[in-house]
Amino acid sequence: MKNILAFSGSNSQDSINEKLIHSVIKRYPNHDIRFIDLKKFETPIYSPQIQATGIPKSIQELYAIFQESEGFIIASPEHNGLPSAFLKNTLDWLSVITQRFFGEKPVLLLSTSPGATGARTHLSILAKLIPLWGGVLSATYSLGSFNEAFDTNQNVIKDATELQHLGKAFSALVASNPKPKKTNAEVVQAYFNAFQQGDLEAVLNVFHPDCYIVSVKEEERPTEQLHGIYRTRKEAKQFLNNIVALFETKSFVVETVVEAADNLVVAKGTFSHLVKSSGKLFNSNWVQLCVIEDEMIKEYRFYEDSAALIEASTIEYA
Repeated sequence: MKNILAFSGSNSQDSINEKLIHSVIKRYPNHDIRFIDLKKFETPIYSPQIQATGIPKSIQELYAIFQESEGFIIASPEHNGLPSAFLKNTLDWLSVITQRFFGEKPVLLLSTSPGATGARTHLSILAKLIPLWGGVLSATYSLGSFNEAFDTNQNVIKDATELQHLGKAFSALVASNPKPKKTNAEVVQAYFNAFQQGDLEAVLNVFHPDCYIVSVKEEERPTEQLHGIYRTRKEAKQFLNNIVALFETKSFVVETVVEAADNLVVAKGTFSHLVKSSGKLFNSNWVQLCVIEDEMIKEYRFYEDSAALIEASTIEYA
């Protein structure tokens, strides 16, 4: 495995978990392990209000590094039986970009502490969260009694048995095969699959946080109007809500999904919607253009038969 990203979840200037990370890098020099210091990615405490002003540049830079990596080693300190607030805040921000920010790649969890358990209690919590964030947990390793078990001058673990345990965990990481990156067509197909299953949360997760959506016509629109421009994943949710409010989908057929140049994917098909206000069927061919970035839809344009919609929306009175 190439390009393994390693970091500590501590913001301490003298972190023993960071020392553990560096000892792993030293022990396995033939592997491409890159250390990053999360303290250099200054990030405010997460809040929806701050998110509304935009994702911090530091998090965007960190996410780009995550995308380049094939595996992860995380040394996590334990605070009152839980992961540190510093680590959790960083991961919370990454999940704003995409919930599965580890990208289906292997993760090795480490911990150490002055106590005998080596902070292993909280690793069981992190182990349950890693898959939710798109990570594939390879193994966990905890080093207890850090002050006695670790040589800070040589930056190595002293005990041979502990080194064997660490070696087994590290071998599990490098033996893991990262899930292949989705093709652009597969990203769009995932969108269609979620839409056809009525899983709107999964549909939203396919959209990039800074997506740009054009529904039929590229112009500003009132909130409740379906056709027009939507910006960001927040407005993508409004786009989906508008569809649900206006229509009951009877069929949605995808005939073709084709990749083109510049990360463009072109799809076409047919649909049949029941217009809720009129009780009439709206039948149309459709064409969809998507630009893919980071395995998400960054730009989305959807075109349908507008004249057929007007006809189907007309209410007839006896």
